[in-house]
Amino acid sequence: MKKRILAILLAAVFVLGGCGKEAVEEGGDAGLFEQVGGEKEVDNSAGAETSESSGTESGAESQSQDYTEQIQNEINDIISGSENLSDELVKVNELYDKYEMIRMSAETQADINELSQWTILVWKLEDKSLADRINEKDPANSGEFTSENERWESYVPAVAEKMSYAYEGGSMQPMIINYNTAMRYKQDAYSLASVLADLNGEVTFSFPDSTPCGFYGDYAGDCYLIITEGMESDSYNVRVHIDDEHEFSGYGYIQDYPGDEEVIHFTSDDDTIKGTIDYSVLGATFYVSETDSAIVGPEEAYDFTFKY
Repeated sequence: MKKRILAILLAAVFVLGGCGKEAVEEGGDAGLFEQVGGEKEVDNSAGAETSESSGTESGAESQSQDYTEQIQNEINDIISGSENLSDELVKVNELYDKYEMIRMSAETQADINELSQWTILVWKLEDKSLADRINEKDPANSGEFTSENERWESYVPAVAEKMSYAYEGGSMQPMIINYNTAMRYKQDAYSLASVLADLNGEVTFSFPDSTPCGFYGDYAGDCYLIITEGMESDSYNVRVHIDDEHEFSGYGYIQDYPGDEEVIHFTSDDDTIKGTIDYSVLGATFYVSETDSAIVGPEEAYDFTFKY
């Protein structure tokens, strides 16, 4: 396997990220802000059109319907009918939107929660298909790859629950956990698609959407940074967990920096900590600009390696 492919695989499934702290000079550069992955910025019109043309029932009938075979067939059709992997990911996003529309058509929160399981299946089946195709292309590494991918998958429930902290105890929490579960499979599918594109020699491969949302850091440990969509437009919920004794939450907004760079400007819920977050597919860094020093010190930086 080529060196670049191994590097992506290490970033995608082999590496358990971590975090480190370092001092930053006052007025120092906030770093490059790169948008990767994606949740909200998807054109819903394609998904809605697909839903209407499918003849899928709405209301009580759709809530009890088992879509497993239907989704599997739709994923198979997308794979066989796509020109390349970039096109395939676009179409899977549209399929995801279709089942989001079905979920949104439910009349009660309990029904919405139940229907949200099918959005997970869309990305879970796509993720599995991509992993199978990588193993077919690179059988020499299939055993190790499969073992590490299964280990990655075993942490999905715990990570999805951590990412749903803002809704803890509420009636929407099951739906939010399912959403974050689906996005973990989507994030992994994007990483695997990049690996497979390299194996296939698809030099024009690109991700169809982008967002800062994700789980950054050691998914098997206790050092991580979480970014999720906020309730206000263009806002983000943020939780920084350095260790069990050093954790804080807050909110943030993207602002432009000189040179067309973008960072998330963060303020803690109690207004005692302020800073900036820059991120990429390989990780994120939180820079402390203001603090009362109760949890973190001034001008410190915390690195969270890898985006889960």
